[in-house]
Amino acid sequence: MKSPIFRFLILLAAWGLAATAAGAVHLLFRLPVFAVPVLVGGLTVALAVAVSRVAWLSEAVRRISVRGILTVHLIRFVGFYFLWLHTLGRLPAEFAHNAGWGDVVAAVGALALLFWPEGPGFRRALVLWNVVGLADLFVAVGTGGWLSFTRPGSMIELAGLPLTLVPLWAVPVLIVSHFVIFRRLCEAREATGAPLVSGMLH
Repeated sequence: MKSPIFRFLILLAAWGLAATAAGAVHLLFRLPVFAVPVLVGGLTVALAVAVSRVAWLSEAVRRISVRGILTVHLIRFVGFYFLWLHTLGRLPAEFAHNAGWGDVVAAVGALALLFWPEGPGFRRALVLWNVVGLADLFVAVGTGGWLSFTRPGSMIELAGLPLTLVPLWAVPVLIVSHFVIFRRLCEAREATGAPLVSGMLH
């Protein structure tokens, strides 16, 4: 039997392929405007519930270290791509600046934490980064949804490849990963003296 982590990676890959197929046919462009944030929210909730309730998924996520989760957040350097697309007139300034710079800050923070030595300082920095990183995702989703309603067609860039992978795959995965870190922080706090990375949060 394949390990839980291997099965989890296969699931993420299959999800990514499905999101790629959706981008290839411009699925988001075909949906009503209100359906897009509902779809993103539904995918996020579904993943969060699955990770909490499905035994093998829960085990797979628990085996991934905090530093492993932080490594995933390096994909948020895609924020530079948002900013570049804005200079080409392909993304609205509000979205490009909010989501772009927010993602860059989150990615830089994740990179710094990857090399931060374990200890109380790491714990405090991780809490701060987690709050800021999660807030950035909510702001990005909110800004994108608001622009879709107020300026129809302005967010069409996210309906095609490669950016369709952001709302349909990356955002749900990253949001849930933030909640996973919050949960581990709470568990580590309850277990007095538990190391942040090598123990409870490993």
